[in-house]
Amino acid sequence: MPEFFQSLPSIKPLLIPFTYGFVGWVTNWLALKMTFYPIKFWGIPPYLGWQGIIPRKAHKMASKSVDIITGRLMNIQEVFSRVDPIRAEKEFLPSLDVSIKETMEEFVNSVDPKLWNLIPDIVKEEIYHKVRRECGFTIRNVIRRLQADITTLFDVKALVLKKLSGNNVGLVVELFQEVGAPEFRFIERSGFYFGFLLGLIQMVFYIYFPIWWTLPLQGVIVGYLTNYLALEMIFRPLLPKKIIGNYYYQGLFLKRQKQVSYLYAKLVAEKILTPKNVMEELIFGNAAEEILKLIKEAIIKQVDQMTLLAKPLLFATGKWENYELVKDRVALRMSADAVQNSSQLEAYLGEALQLEQTMGERMAALPAAEFESILRSAFQEDEMLLILVGAALGAIVGFCQIYLL
Repeated sequence: MPEFFQSLPSIKPLLIPFTYGFVGWVTNWLALKMTFYPIKFWGIPPYLGWQGIIPRKAHKMASKSVDIITGRLMNIQEVFSRVDPIRAEKEFLPSLDVSIKETMEEFVNSVDPKLWNLIPDIVKEEIYHKVRRECGFTIRNVIRRLQADITTLFDVKALVLKKLSGNNVGLVVELFQEVGAPEFRFIERSGFYFGFLLGLIQMVFYIYFPIWWTLPLQGVIVGYLTNYLALEMIFRPLLPKKIIGNYYYQGLFLKRQKQVSYLYAKLVAEKILTPKNVMEELIFGNAAEEILKLIKEAIIKQVDQMTLLAKPLLFATGKWENYELVKDRVALRMSADAVQNSSQLEAYLGEALQLEQTMGERMAALPAAEFESILRSAFQEDEMLLILVGAALGAIVGFCQIYLL
C-alpha cells in the first residue's frame, strides 16, 4: 500500500486529458446556456448581471427573420392570391347565422316592439335570406379588397416583430433551440472530445516541463480552442469539401439544410404566422377600419332594403329618427359579431395560404451563405465573447490543477 501511494505523483499527470475533457464540456455547455438564458436580465441593471444573448437581441434577430421571411421565403401578395373569396364566404357565413337573426329582431323591436310579431314568418325568412346573401357578398368583397392591397393592409413585419420580441422573447429562444438542436448538442459533446485531445498534448508537455504557470496558460488555450473548433465545424465549410478520396465534409448545419428548412417553416407557420395571428392582424391591425367600414356599409344597405316597405309607416308615425339611430347601432353589432366569429376562417386560411410548404421549399433552395445566417445570427456578434468565456474557465481550471499536481 505505501508503494501505491508513492506512485500517485506519477499517475496524476494522466488525469490531465480527462480534466481538460471536462473543462471543454463545461465551457461549451456554459456558453450555450449563456446564449439562451436567462430570458430576462438577471442581476443589477444595466451592467452588473447577464441576459441571454438571444433574448437580449431578440428584436434585432426578429428583424433579420422578417427580412428572410418576407424577402426570400414568401411573397405576401402571391400567398393571399391563393384564398378563394367564394370558399372563404362558405366557411365564414354559417357563423353569422344566429347573429343575423338576432340582429334583425333587435332592430325591428327597437323601432317598434309590436312590429316583429306582426310580420309573417315567411316574410321574416325572406328578409333573413336577403340579409344573409348580402353578408356573403360583403365577405367576398372584403377578401378581394385584401388581395388587391394586401401589402398596405397587412403589416407582416409588425406581426413577426410583435410575436418574437417584448414579452414573447421566449419564442425566439424556442425557435433557435429547435432549429439548431443537433448542432447545439454537438457543441456540448465536442467540448469533451477536443478537450481530451488537447489534454493529451498538455500532459506530455507537463511531464517534460513541469512548470506550474503553464497549467493556467494551457487551460486558456484548451477553453478557447474547444469553443472555436466546435463553431467552425458547424458552419464551415459552407459547401461540401473533398477531404480524402471520396470523403466530403461540410459544416454540420449546412449539411442539414433541407431538414432545417422544413422545420423552420413549420415553426414559423405554427407559432408566428398562424391563421389566427394573421386574422387578428387583419381585423385589429391596418385593415380593421377598412374591413369594418365595408361590413357596416353592406349591413346598413341591407337594413334599408329590408325596411323599404315600412318606411312610409315610420314617416307617418314619426319614428324615422329612431330608425336612423338604431340602424347605426345594429350595424356596429353585426360588425362586432363578424370580428368575434372570424376564427371560423382559420382552418381554411391555413389550408389556402400554404405557408409551411412555400417557405420550406424556398428556404431549402437558399444559397449556403444566406442559409447559414439563419442560425448563426443567433450568436455571431457575440461568438468571441463565448469563446473568451471558455478561455477564462480554462484558466480557472488550470489554477486548480496546480494544487492537484
